[in-house]
Amino acid sequence: MIPEIENGIIGAIYDAGLDASLWPGVIGQIVDYTRSKTAILTAMDQLNPNYDFLHTWNISQAGVDAYQKEQMKLMDMKFHLPMWTHVAVGEAIQQDLSSYAALLNHDEAIFYEQCLKTTGICYIAGVLLDQGEYRWAVLGVHRSPDEPAFQQEELDFLQRIGVHIRRALQIHKQLCFARAEHQNLFKMLDVIKVGIVLVDDCRRFYYANQRAQQMLEYSKIFEFDAQNKIYPAKQFQKKFDQMIHTAKMDANTQYKDIGGVIALENEQGQQFMVTVIPFSSVNSLAYLADQNQNYVVLAISDIEQRYTLATSFLKEHYGLSVRECEICEMFVNGWNLEKIALQSSLSINSVRTYVKNIYAKMQCNSQAELLYRLMGMTICFEHIY
Repeated sequence: MIPEIENGIIGAIYDAGLDASLWPGVIGQIVDYTRSKTAILTAMDQLNPNYDFLHTWNISQAGVDAYQKEQMKLMDMKFHLPMWTHVAVGEAIQQDLSSYAALLNHDEAIFYEQCLKTTGICYIAGVLLDQGEYRWAVLGVHRSPDEPAFQQEELDFLQRIGVHIRRALQIHKQLCFARAEHQNLFKMLDVIKVGIVLVDDCRRFYYANQRAQQMLEYSKIFEFDAQNKIYPAKQFQKKFDQMIHTAKMDANTQYKDIGGVIALENEQGQQFMVTVIPFSSVNSLAYLADQNQNYVVLAISDIEQRYTLATSFLKEHYGLSVRECEICEMFVNGWNLEKIALQSSLSINSVRTYVKNIYAKMQCNSQAELLYRLMGMTICFEHIY
């Protein structure tokens, strides 16, 4: 059974997914709950620099500044990256760093003096939240030498909340793609690549962004009754109702799994993925609905959805032009050269010339190699089980 305080932390995690300024408070709750001293939540994504962030709790500015130095980052990767190479995303690990202080005239001693000693860090426990060729995210909590090492039950806790942090980061990442041009939350929700629906704990519909409205119109995966409650097809109702019920996040909720992911299918056989997550407060949507109600967020995407590429990364890292980025996006969505030429109002020879230039800039020798590389640069919403 999950204690009430853990439920509160999970609810706060999803609020922080919409409002990144809440992350320090969330990390503080995790530190208190695990009886730790300090913590750090860091994430980076070369495909979307606006997404990068570093949030800490009880770490001095001097310690943060030291960690941010390029030399320290290189040391951190050298010492600790090997630990994560044997760990799957979502798993937790622990380590005792007390030996670093004794390794005089070694890089470990420098790292200890500048990054660990200032805050008295000795024992660390962390959960790997994301890992890929261009991205990285980790939550780490720390204790001093006079405190006990982390126990398995605490690592289990980090794994449990890691699932929810990963889901919240997916929402946060999608919002970051839109934040530069759209400061208003509703405008940002309307341009992200996943459908967002807000319902109360009785499944009454309150809000849908434009993407969700379009999907609900053509997919027909939900029906609405006279009270504006939404229902999936009969064969999916039991599981869907269970996930809504466990995502209510009221004071008495005690479930092993909160929310979840379900694949829904319409009458035409099209499949759609739905992530059900709690939304314990509506501060960011203050004028949307009753503040005393519990809400649940549904994140919906089409399994056959069009892939979107991180075009800003392609432009900056490989020097691709706008037209070349458009051709890459059509190619990664399965279009052949003839169809790309027709869609772009270009001759087939012009498209071949563009593709040849793309090969040269991205150092690819074949369409298969280009496709493989581009698939690693998609920015679609990921449904975390």
